[in-house]
Amino acid sequence: MLFLERGIWAGKRVISEAWIDASLRSSPSFAGYGFFWWLTGKLSSTLPPDTFAANGVDDQHIYVIPSLDLVVVRNGHYDKHAGDPVADPNLFALYPSFSLVSNAGTMSPDSWSDQDFLGPIVAAVTDR
Repeated sequence: MLFLERGIWAGKRVISEAWIDASLRSSPSFAGYGFFWWLTGKLSSTLPPDTFAANGVDDQHIYVIPSLDLVVVRNGHYDKHAGDPVADPNLFALYPSFSLVSNAGTMSPDSWSDQDFLGPIVAAVTDR
């Protein structure tokens, strides 16, 4: 939401507009990627041209489409590991993910398409 609102939260600027702009500019060393954001060139060409996305572990996604005033989040399916709760961030690598522990952690789908996921949402919002 901070990026959709260009760094403003509850009427107060918390991220500079210069940082927002720099974050959404393609890296000279890696076209289509800003500061942790995938830019439209690396997403489906049928999405609005201002679309950008954060793609996380186990195919968790955040899509931002400013022209549609839209943020779409795809959380993964998560089954809690039966082990003891862990609060030490140094142990994060021990958390099951990437389907490393059968039926535990966040499971990725067999395949993923930004267009297949977002297409119907964009169509519903734009009445296409």
